[in-house]
Amino acid sequence: MLMIFLSVQLIALLLVPVFPSDYRAFEDVNNPINPVIYFLLIIAITIVVLVLIKFGRKSLLRGIFMGAMAITLVFVFLPIMYAVVQDVLIDFVISIAISALLMGAVLIRPEWYTIDLVAFLAAIGVTVVLGMSLGIFPAIVLLLILALYDAISVYWTKHMVTLAGGVAPLGLPVLFVVPKSRGFTMSSLKEKDITANSKEREAMFMGVGDAVIPGILVVSAFIFLPSTINGIDGANILVALGAMMGGVLGFIALMRYVITGRPQAGLPLLNGGALLGFGISYLLVFQNLNFGII
Repeated sequence: MLMIFLSVQLIALLLVPVFPSDYRAFEDVNNPINPVIYFLLIIAITIVVLVLIKFGRKSLLRGIFMGAMAITLVFVFLPIMYAVVQDVLIDFVISIAISALLMGAVLIRPEWYTIDLVAFLAAIGVTVVLGMSLGIFPAIVLLLILALYDAISVYWTKHMVTLAGGVAPLGLPVLFVVPKSRGFTMSSLKEKDITANSKEREAMFMGVGDAVIPGILVVSAFIFLPSTINGIDGANILVALGAMMGGVLGFIALMRYVITGRPQAGLPLLNGGALLGFGISYLLVFQNLNFGII
Protein backbone atom coordinates (compact mmCIF):
# COMPACT_ATOMS: atom_id res chain seq x y z
CA MET A 1 0.00 0.00 0.00
CA LEU A 2 2.88 2.34 0.73
CA MET A 3 4.37 1.63 -2.70
CA ILE A 4 1.03 2.43 -4.34
CA PHE A 5 0.72 5.65 -2.35
CA LEU A 6 4.24 6.78 -3.22
CA SER A 7 4.23 5.62 -6.86
CA VAL A 8 1.05 7.55 -7.72
CA GLN A 9 2.68 10.80 -6.67
CA LEU A 10 6.12 10.11 -8.16
CA ILE A 11 4.71 9.17 -11.57
CA ALA A 12 2.32 12.13 -11.44
CA LEU A 13 5.33 14.43 -10.98
CA LEU A 14 7.10 12.84 -13.93
CA LEU A 15 4.05 13.27 -16.16
CA VAL A 16 3.39 16.94 -15.33
CA PRO A 17 5.31 18.23 -18.41
CA VAL A 18 3.21 15.99 -20.67
CA PHE A 19 -0.17 17.44 -19.65
CA PRO A 20 -1.12 20.69 -21.45
CA SER A 21 -2.28 23.74 -19.50
CA ASP A 22 -5.79 23.53 -20.99
CA TYR A 23 -6.30 20.36 -18.93
CA ARG A 24 -6.77 22.58 -15.91
CA ALA A 25 -10.17 22.25 -14.27
CA PHE A 26 -10.19 25.94 -13.26
CA GLU A 27 -9.17 28.93 -15.33
CA ASP A 28 -7.97 30.93 -12.32
CA VAL A 29 -5.83 28.44 -10.40
CA ASN A 30 -5.43 30.79 -7.41
CA ASN A 31 -9.14 31.43 -6.83
CA PRO A 32 -9.86 30.35 -3.21
CA ILE A 33 -13.39 29.34 -4.26
CA ASN A 34 -12.00 26.47 -6.37
CA PRO A 35 -11.47 24.02 -3.47
CA VAL A 36 -14.97 24.84 -2.19
CA ILE A 37 -16.44 23.96 -5.60
CA TYR A 38 -14.48 20.70 -5.63
CA PHE A 39 -15.64 19.87 -2.10
CA LEU A 40 -19.28 20.53 -2.99
CA LEU A 41 -18.94 18.21 -5.99
CA ILE A 42 -17.60 15.50 -3.67
CA ILE A 43 -20.58 15.98 -1.33
CA ALA A 44 -23.03 15.78 -4.24
CA ILE A 45 -21.46 12.61 -5.63
CA THR A 46 -21.36 11.04 -2.17
CA ILE A 47 -25.08 11.72 -1.66
CA VAL A 48 -25.94 10.16 -5.03
CA VAL A 49 -23.85 7.06 -4.28
CA LEU A 50 -25.35 6.61 -0.81
CA VAL A 51 -28.90 6.95 -2.18
CA LEU A 52 -28.22 4.34 -4.88
CA ILE A 53 -26.73 1.98 -2.29
CA LYS A 54 -29.68 2.49 0.09
CA PHE A 55 -32.24 1.68 -2.61
CA GLY A 56 -30.30 -1.29 -3.95
CA ARG A 57 -29.53 0.26 -7.34
CA LYS A 58 -26.04 -1.17 -7.40
CA SER A 59 -26.16 -2.09 -11.09
CA LEU A 60 -26.87 1.54 -11.96
CA LEU A 61 -24.13 2.65 -9.58
CA ARG A 62 -21.67 0.27 -11.20
CA GLY A 63 -22.58 1.52 -14.66
CA ILE A 64 -22.11 5.16 -13.66
CA PHE A 65 -18.74 4.50 -12.05
CA MET A 66 -17.44 2.37 -14.91
CA GLY A 67 -18.50 4.96 -17.50
CA ALA A 68 -16.88 7.78 -15.55
CA MET A 69 -13.70 5.76 -15.10
CA ALA A 70 -13.57 4.91 -18.82
CA ILE A 71 -13.81 8.61 -19.74
CA THR A 72 -11.17 9.48 -17.14
CA LEU A 73 -8.74 6.93 -18.58
CA VAL A 74 -9.22 8.28 -22.11
CA PHE A 75 -8.23 11.77 -21.01
CA VAL A 76 -5.34 10.42 -18.94
CA PHE A 77 -3.84 8.56 -21.88
CA LEU A 78 -4.51 11.26 -24.52
CA PRO A 79 -1.65 13.65 -23.58
CA ILE A 80 0.68 10.70 -22.98
CA MET A 81 -0.04 9.32 -26.45
CA TYR A 82 0.36 12.80 -27.97
CA ALA A 83 3.87 12.99 -26.54
CA VAL A 84 4.67 9.87 -28.59
CA VAL A 85 2.55 10.35 -31.73
CA GLN A 86 1.62 13.96 -32.38
CA ASP A 87 -1.63 13.29 -34.17
CA VAL A 88 -4.72 14.09 -32.09
CA LEU A 89 -7.06 11.76 -33.98
CA ILE A 90 -4.72 8.77 -33.77
CA ASP A 91 -3.98 9.52 -30.12
CA PHE A 92 -7.70 9.74 -29.36
CA VAL A 93 -8.39 6.39 -31.01
CA ILE A 94 -5.48 4.72 -29.19
CA SER A 95 -6.59 6.23 -25.86
CA ILE A 96 -10.13 4.95 -26.35
CA ALA A 97 -8.80 1.50 -27.26
CA ILE A 98 -6.57 1.30 -24.18
CA SER A 99 -9.39 2.53 -21.95
CA ALA A 100 -11.79 -0.03 -23.46
CA LEU A 101 -9.28 -2.86 -22.91
CA LEU A 102 -8.70 -1.89 -19.29
CA MET A 103 -12.38 -1.49 -18.48
CA GLY A 104 -13.09 -4.73 -20.31
CA ALA A 105 -10.52 -6.47 -18.11
CA VAL A 106 -12.28 -5.17 -14.99
CA LEU A 107 -15.68 -6.25 -16.28
CA ILE A 108 -14.56 -9.70 -17.43
CA ARG A 109 -12.22 -10.42 -14.54
CA PRO A 110 -12.97 -8.07 -11.63
CA GLU A 111 -10.10 -9.25 -9.47
CA TRP A 112 -7.97 -7.13 -7.17
CA TYR A 113 -5.12 -6.80 -9.68
CA THR A 114 -7.28 -5.49 -12.55
CA ILE A 115 -9.08 -3.15 -10.16
CA ASP A 116 -5.79 -1.88 -8.71
CA LEU A 117 -4.28 -1.34 -12.16
CA VAL A 118 -7.18 0.81 -13.39
CA ALA A 119 -7.42 2.68 -10.09
CA PHE A 120 -3.66 3.31 -10.17
CA LEU A 121 -3.67 4.75 -13.69
CA ALA A 122 -6.70 6.92 -13.02
CA ALA A 123 -5.22 8.15 -9.73
CA ILE A 124 -2.06 9.32 -11.49
CA GLY A 125 -4.00 11.31 -14.08
CA VAL A 126 -6.37 12.87 -11.56
CA THR A 127 -3.44 13.85 -9.33
CA VAL A 128 -1.78 15.68 -12.21
CA VAL A 129 -4.95 17.44 -13.37
CA LEU A 130 -6.03 18.60 -9.91
CA GLY A 131 -2.47 19.55 -8.97
CA MET A 132 -2.17 21.77 -12.02
CA SER A 133 -5.68 23.16 -11.45
CA LEU A 134 -5.09 24.41 -7.90
CA GLY A 135 -2.46 26.94 -6.91
CA ILE A 136 -0.61 26.57 -3.60
CA PHE A 137 -3.21 28.30 -1.42
CA PRO A 138 -6.28 26.57 -2.92
CA ALA A 139 -4.46 23.23 -2.67
CA ILE A 140 -3.72 23.81 1.01
CA VAL A 141 -7.35 24.81 1.64
CA LEU A 142 -8.60 21.69 -0.13
CA LEU A 143 -6.34 19.40 1.92
CA LEU A 144 -7.53 21.00 5.15
CA ILE A 145 -11.22 20.80 4.19
CA LEU A 146 -11.01 17.18 3.08
CA ALA A 147 -9.01 16.12 6.14
CA LEU A 148 -11.77 17.52 8.37
CA TYR A 149 -14.51 16.02 6.21
CA ASP A 150 -12.86 12.60 6.20
CA ALA A 151 -12.61 12.60 10.00
CA ILE A 152 -16.26 13.58 10.37
CA SER A 153 -17.49 11.07 7.77
CA VAL A 154 -15.58 8.15 9.32
CA TYR A 155 -15.80 8.80 13.06
CA TRP A 156 -19.04 10.77 13.47
CA THR A 157 -21.57 10.26 10.65
CA LYS A 158 -19.79 7.04 9.53
CA HIS A 159 -21.27 7.41 6.04
CA MET A 160 -17.85 6.98 4.44
CA VAL A 161 -17.62 3.51 6.00
CA THR A 162 -21.08 2.72 4.61
CA LEU A 163 -20.04 4.00 1.19
CA ALA A 164 -16.85 1.92 1.14
CA GLY A 165 -18.73 -1.16 2.30
CA GLY A 166 -21.32 -0.75 -0.44
CA VAL A 167 -18.92 -0.01 -3.27
CA ALA A 168 -16.05 -2.46 -2.63
CA PRO A 169 -18.00 -5.70 -3.36
CA LEU A 170 -19.01 -4.26 -6.76
CA GLY A 171 -15.46 -4.58 -8.03
CA LEU A 172 -15.14 -0.89 -8.88
CA PRO A 173 -11.70 0.71 -9.26
CA VAL A 174 -12.30 3.23 -6.49
CA LEU A 175 -10.42 1.32 -3.78
CA PHE A 176 -6.94 -0.15 -3.82
CA VAL A 177 -7.12 -3.75 -2.67
CA VAL A 178 -4.03 -5.43 -1.20
CA PRO A 179 -4.61 -9.12 -0.35
CA LYS A 180 -3.05 -10.71 2.70
CA SER A 181 -2.72 -14.08 0.95
CA ARG A 182 -2.41 -15.46 -2.58
CA GLY A 183 -5.75 -17.23 -2.38
CA PHE A 184 -7.77 -14.02 -2.02
CA THR A 185 -10.49 -13.38 -4.61
CA MET A 186 -12.89 -10.46 -4.92
CA SER A 187 -15.81 -12.88 -5.34
CA SER A 188 -15.55 -13.78 -1.67
CA LEU A 189 -15.63 -10.16 -0.56
CA LYS A 190 -18.67 -9.04 1.36
CA GLU A 191 -19.69 -5.63 2.68
CA LYS A 192 -18.86 -6.65 6.24
CA ASP A 193 -15.27 -7.38 5.19
CA ILE A 194 -14.69 -3.63 4.76
CA THR A 195 -16.07 -2.64 8.12
CA ALA A 196 -14.73 -5.64 10.03
CA ASN A 197 -11.72 -5.54 12.31
CA SER A 198 -8.63 -5.32 10.08
CA LYS A 199 -7.18 -8.42 11.73
CA GLU A 200 -10.20 -10.38 10.46
CA ARG A 201 -10.06 -9.08 6.88
CA GLU A 202 -8.53 -11.03 4.02
CA ALA A 203 -7.26 -7.84 2.40
CA MET A 204 -6.38 -4.24 3.19
CA PHE A 205 -8.20 -1.38 1.50
CA MET A 206 -7.21 2.18 0.67
CA GLY A 207 -9.38 4.75 -1.06
CA VAL A 208 -8.03 6.15 -4.31
CA GLY A 209 -8.48 9.61 -2.82
CA ASP A 210 -6.02 8.77 -0.06
CA ALA A 211 -3.27 8.65 -2.69
CA VAL A 212 -4.61 11.48 -4.86
CA ILE A 213 -5.44 14.25 -2.37
CA PRO A 214 -1.99 14.62 -0.71
CA GLY A 215 -0.49 14.36 -4.19
CA ILE A 216 -2.37 17.48 -5.27
CA LEU A 217 -0.15 19.61 -3.04
CA VAL A 218 2.94 17.77 -4.30
CA VAL A 219 2.12 18.54 -7.94
CA SER A 220 0.96 22.08 -7.15
CA ALA A 221 4.23 22.85 -5.36
CA PHE A 222 6.21 21.52 -8.32
CA ILE A 223 4.25 23.59 -10.86
CA PHE A 224 3.64 26.88 -9.07
CA LEU A 225 6.79 27.41 -7.00
CA PRO A 226 9.85 28.97 -8.68
CA SER A 227 12.50 26.48 -9.75
CA THR A 228 15.40 28.63 -8.53
CA ILE A 229 15.72 30.61 -5.29
CA ASN A 230 18.69 31.81 -3.23
CA GLY A 231 21.05 30.15 -5.69
CA ILE A 232 19.30 26.79 -5.24
CA ASP A 233 18.29 25.04 -8.45
CA GLY A 234 15.30 22.71 -8.38
CA ALA A 235 13.76 24.51 -5.42
CA ASN A 236 10.25 23.54 -6.50
CA ILE A 237 11.26 19.88 -6.79
CA LEU A 238 12.76 19.89 -3.30
CA VAL A 239 9.58 21.28 -1.76
CA ALA A 240 7.40 18.88 -3.76
CA LEU A 241 9.50 15.96 -2.53
CA GLY A 242 9.31 17.36 1.00
CA ALA A 243 5.51 17.33 0.80
CA MET A 244 5.65 13.80 -0.56
CA MET A 245 7.89 12.56 2.24
CA GLY A 246 5.63 14.24 4.77
CA GLY A 247 2.74 12.29 3.28
CA VAL A 248 4.77 9.07 3.59
CA LEU A 249 5.35 9.75 7.29
CA GLY A 250 1.64 10.40 7.66
CA PHE A 251 0.96 7.09 5.91
CA ILE A 252 3.26 5.21 8.30
CA ALA A 253 1.51 6.83 11.27
CA LEU A 254 -1.86 5.91 9.75
CA MET A 255 -0.85 2.25 9.42
CA ARG A 256 -0.07 2.13 13.14
CA TYR A 257 -3.72 2.99 13.78
CA VAL A 258 -5.06 0.72 11.03
CA ILE A 259 -3.50 -2.39 12.58
CA THR A 260 -5.49 -1.72 15.75
CA GLY A 261 -8.54 -2.95 13.87
CA ARG A 262 -11.26 -0.41 13.21
CA PRO A 263 -11.65 1.69 10.03
CA GLN A 264 -9.55 4.84 10.08
CA ALA A 265 -9.87 8.21 8.38
CA GLY A 266 -6.79 8.43 6.19
CA LEU A 267 -6.73 12.07 5.12
CA PRO A 268 -6.19 13.74 8.52
CA LEU A 269 -2.79 12.03 8.84
CA LEU A 270 -1.95 11.86 5.12
CA ASN A 271 -2.87 15.48 4.39
CA GLY A 272 -1.41 16.60 7.71
CA GLY A 273 1.88 14.91 6.87
CA ALA A 274 1.94 16.41 3.37
CA LEU A 275 1.21 19.90 4.73
CA LEU A 276 3.87 19.56 7.42
CA GLY A 277 6.42 18.26 4.91
CA PHE A 278 5.57 21.10 2.54
CA GLY A 279 5.88 23.72 5.28
CA ILE A 280 9.21 22.49 6.61
CA SER A 281 10.81 21.99 3.21
CA TYR A 282 9.53 25.38 2.01
CA LEU A 283 11.06 27.14 5.02
CA LEU A 284 14.38 25.37 4.50
CA VAL A 285 14.55 26.10 0.77
CA PHE A 286 12.86 29.50 0.37
CA GLN A 287 13.63 30.88 3.84
CA ASN A 288 10.47 32.98 4.13
CA LEU A 289 6.94 32.65 5.47
CA ASN A 290 5.08 33.25 2.19
CA PHE A 291 4.68 29.51 1.53
CA GLY A 292 4.18 30.27 -2.14
CA ILE A 293 0.84 31.98 -1.41
CA ILE A 294 1.90 35.62 -1.87
